[in-house]
Amino acid sequence: MSDATLIEKSIRISAERADHLSRLAHIKALSEDQLIEKALDVLFSLADLLESRSERQGWSFLSEDSLRRIWDNDKDAIYDNWRELYAPPAR
Repeated sequence: MSDATLIEKSIRISAERADHLSRLAHIKALSEDQLIEKALDVLFSLADLLESRSERQGWSFLSEDSLRRIWDNDKDAIYDNWRELYAPPAR
């Protein structure tokens, strides 16, 4: 466990999960508290990752409409024919 101030928290889990927790802690040579703390570290990291991904997707979703308005309009359509406008030489 970390060196942070410890608090005691009571939780309720099924008998099956309590048994599984005890067996896993024994196999890993950890206390149940240590095992739960490690599991919470994984859970919090995953939550941070998903939150970050969701935030990026949100910004992407918001920007799509703006970009579509900028690129999909009559004034911009002329640039879609850039080959005709600039006539690049054949290779």
